[in-house]
Amino acid sequence: MTDYRIQLIKTVEYAVPELRDKIQAGAVDAGTPAPFATFSTPEEKPIRTKNGIVGYDIIFEVAVYDKRVSGAEQLRHKVLAALEGLLIENKRCWYKSYTTDYYPEYDLHSAVLTFRII
Repeated sequence: MTDYRIQLIKTVEYAVPELRDKIQAGAVDAGTPAPFATFSTPEEKPIRTKNGIVGYDIIFEVAVYDKRVSGAEQLRHKVLAALEGLLIENKRCWYKSYTTDYYPEYDLHSAVLTFRII
C-alpha cells in the first residue's frame, strides 16, 4: 500500500480550501492561527496470514480547530463529506465517530473525527 496519508491530506485540502497548507501531523505549536487541522494514526494493525502480512487495519483521526464552535462544525462536515467512502487502493475509508472539545487557554474549539480504512 502506498502512503495513504498523502492521499487523505490532499483530498481534505482539495475539498476544504480553508485548510490548504494547514494540516499538520500530530501536535501543532501554540501560535498556529485557526482554522487548522491535525492528522494522526493511532492504530495500524497488520493483517497476518500464513503467507505473511497481507495488509493493514488502519484507524486514523483528523482534528479540525477553529475559534468558533460553528466554524469547527462546518470544517467537521466538510472533512466528513470529503473522506467518507473514499477509495484507497481497493479499500474504503469509513467514518466511525467524532468528539468535540474546547481549549480555553487558546480560545479554540475542535472536532476530532475518527475513520477506519477497510
